[in-house]
Amino acid sequence: MIRLTYSIAKNIEWPEKSTPFKIHVITTDEALKSEFRKTSQSQKIDGRNVEVTFTSYVMVPQGADAIMVTNRYNSTIPSLLDRIGGTPTLLFTDRYDKQRDVMVNILDKSSEALTFEINRANVTNQGLIIKSEMRSLGGSEVDLAKIFKQVRDSVRAMELRAQELKVVFDSLNFATTVSRRLFREQDRIIQDRNDEIAFKQSQIDDQNSILDSLREEFAESEKKLIALTSQLDNREKQLAVLSEEISLQADKVEEGNKTLAEQQERIAAQNEEIAQREQRLDEMSTVVNSQQSALVFLILFLVVVVVFLFLIFTAYRARKRAAKKLAEQKEDLARLLDELQDTQSQLVQSEKMASLGVLTAGIAHEINNAINFVYSGIHVLSDKFSEIRPVISHVTELDEDDKNLKKSIKELVQEREDVSYDEAQGVIDQMITSIKVGAERTTEIVKGLRIFSRSETEKKTNIDIHNDLDVALLLLNSRHKDAVKINKHFADQIPEIQGFKGQLSQAFLNIISNSIDSVNQKGKGGEIDIFTSKNGASVEVKIKDNGVGMSEVDRQKIFDPFFTTKKVGAGTGLGLSITYGIIERHGGTIVVHSKLDEGAEFIIKLPLES
Repeated sequence: MIRLTYSIAKNIEWPEKSTPFKIHVITTDEALKSEFRKTSQSQKIDGRNVEVTFTSYVMVPQGADAIMVTNRYNSTIPSLLDRIGGTPTLLFTDRYDKQRDVMVNILDKSSEALTFEINRANVTNQGLIIKSEMRSLGGSEVDLAKIFKQVRDSVRAMELRAQELKVVFDSLNFATTVSRRLFREQDRIIQDRNDEIAFKQSQIDDQNSILDSLREEFAESEKKLIALTSQLDNREKQLAVLSEEISLQADKVEEGNKTLAEQQERIAAQNEEIAQREQRLDEMSTVVNSQQSALVFLILFLVVVVVFLFLIFTAYRARKRAAKKLAEQKEDLARLLDELQDTQSQLVQSEKMASLGVLTAGIAHEINNAINFVYSGIHVLSDKFSEIRPVISHVTELDEDDKNLKKSIKELVQEREDVSYDEAQGVIDQMITSIKVGAERTTEIVKGLRIFSRSETEKKTNIDIHNDLDVALLLLNSRHKDAVKINKHFADQIPEIQGFKGQLSQAFLNIISNSIDSVNQKGKGGEIDIFTSKNGASVEVKIKDNGVGMSEVDRQKIFDPFFTTKKVGAGTGLGLSITYGIIERHGGTIVVHSKLDEGAEFIIKLPLES
């Protein structure tokens, strides 16, 4: 095709120019672009170097000598002809079926070589002259007689259409009275729609106010999170110090027990030695020695008893002090545990607000798109209603007793055709539907935000798992709608479960958000499959992606607090930890299966009654 294009261009007499010969190609075919660039370097037309430009939309560069339109863009040829009419610009088309509009039309005869047809009259109208050598390239000239016959047949068809329209015109005489009533009904419907639009606009303004307050709350929550993180670090240091002190106290108690045992052994040894000495004294002396021995034995026994009681009392006091300190440490630990639980609840809420803050831009974009539906629809409604307002006014002015009623009706029908009344009425119905779609979309987004941002302190209620999954997908819509395909495999008639509204939406949002990040890291063709099923007395939810997956080491730590595989600043490491806590709070279980480069699958089981 490219070589044939250059050959045809060389057989045209062009106006004298000193600038390069400019060829503009409208195509998206990268192979065709590459071949054009390569060939243009070795070609000259009329002694001028060749310069080729490309676009994928209709445009006419200044000073273009030739324009090539590939088959995909044939629908743009009429508007292109209007732009280049009367200028020395040659239009090459690719298998264009309207011969009367072509200049040079490249034809593909399947198994045969490429050929072309040329409309000499259209080329001449552009101020260009075809050289006689053009015949050597083959091709054919457009049959003007055939084109004339097509035009004549088209005129005859238009005459038949005019006769049909005359019959329709006669039927309009009868429909005028009915149309008058329909116009009045349309006025009433439009007024109702305007009232509804005003009401929806007020709702949108309210939601914008709520979004502003949510942004402020998010900023405040972020400050609290930083402060709580600092407090948590201090608490961990205090716990470490207390653990060391308890260990030291236990070591001291153990050393005291050892010392007491050694003292008892020494006393026993001394008693044995005293007995041996008494025995020797008994042999040396009778009465006096026995009395002295008895006295000495009594004194020694009292000394031993006093020493033993003193050691017991000392050990008792030391153990009592250790027990008291241990009790105080237990109280501190219990108080610290309560504070940690409160901190955990605040972290869950802060993570929820942080997730909502990250999604704010996408949610605002979704709401803005819905509002654009409403605004554009109102603008078009206003324009179209202004166009048909004169027709409606003339209909209301018709009088059945008027002698010139037929003439007035004819004028009315003519005026109706002039303003394209039927087309305008169709556009009005279409715009009303568009406004309704935009308003419903806004309502869905706001409803999802309300469910997601519910307080953690609410009581358990019945929860529709499918609804919570849809809320999570709705809030993440701006992140996955263009890059990731979501496949929902929801089972029929899944019963509701007992749980806390908003928490399961947060858990599903955290998992799906991580899956989207994983899929985006892998590149194009990302998919996420979501399955639901009833398994005995529980509901099972599976969320599976074909992303980058994770190693076995990362999989074992994936639910640990502050563990993340993302870059610094891209994640807090709390999302899946909080998700694990939410599932446990509902009496359920969550496991993950994953391998590197093979995606990941999260399996959640929730009891129907927790």
